[in-house]
Amino acid sequence: MNTIKTIDLWTEQFENHIDCFNGAFVDGFENGNIPFDSYKVIRNCNCIITTNYPDLNITNKHNAIIFYKDGLPVRLMVINRLTDIEQCIESALNQSFGNKLLRNIYQIFGIKRIDVDLKQIPLYNQSNHQQEIDVGSCDRPNLLESMLEGSYTQSDTNYGKSNSDSNYSFFPNINIQYELLTEEEHFIIQHSCAFLNDNMTRIIPLQENSLLNIEEISSQFTLTDGNKKKK
Repeated sequence: MNTIKTIDLWTEQFENHIDCFNGAFVDGFENGNIPFDSYKVIRNCNCIITTNYPDLNITNKHNAIIFYKDGLPVRLMVINRLTDIEQCIESALNQSFGNKLLRNIYQIFGIKRIDVDLKQIPLYNQSNHQQEIDVGSCDRPNLLESMLEGSYTQSDTNYGKSNSDSNYSFFPNINIQYELLTEEEHFIIQHSCAFLNDNMTRIIPLQENSLLNIEEISSQFTLTDGNKKKK
């Protein structure tokens, strides 16, 4: 069993969240890069999400896609139970990339798809799905810079920028954990602090065990009286 403690983690906020799928399937392909060489669609699983911050609504997720490079997981997307996964993947693969469709890039580089049904009974937490916050988990400095500007992706895309509130405050004591057990992997992704925007519609939690220097980031950002970020 492979235990993964940090990864490029994507969380679907609401059913059929096309921007989330589009971003997860395209991010990293710029400049001739190939960020992954296969992906596995996992149905009927349980990603258990817990937090110590009661005002955050992040529901457990019941489907997932794991993206692999050389057999190792490099990206994880966790998905709502009622999402039409096939429709969303089709939309993602049919987006334009350069002068081609993204699916053409996948075909050229032989990026393969695997399907698995774990047939787990769905487990739920106490979060209100109707008030679900948009979560942009972050595991690396370049991505954090893009996310603070409103983007879901490190690449130059518009995905995520429909949210007009990019005024973030830093909260050093927000803890959020994702735990997902598949037939081959055990994901335990712990976040120990976060940026939260003013209208509480998006949160950027920072992963422990990642490329981020949490101590340095914490020292750079302090809370003022108005809970605004100060660098």
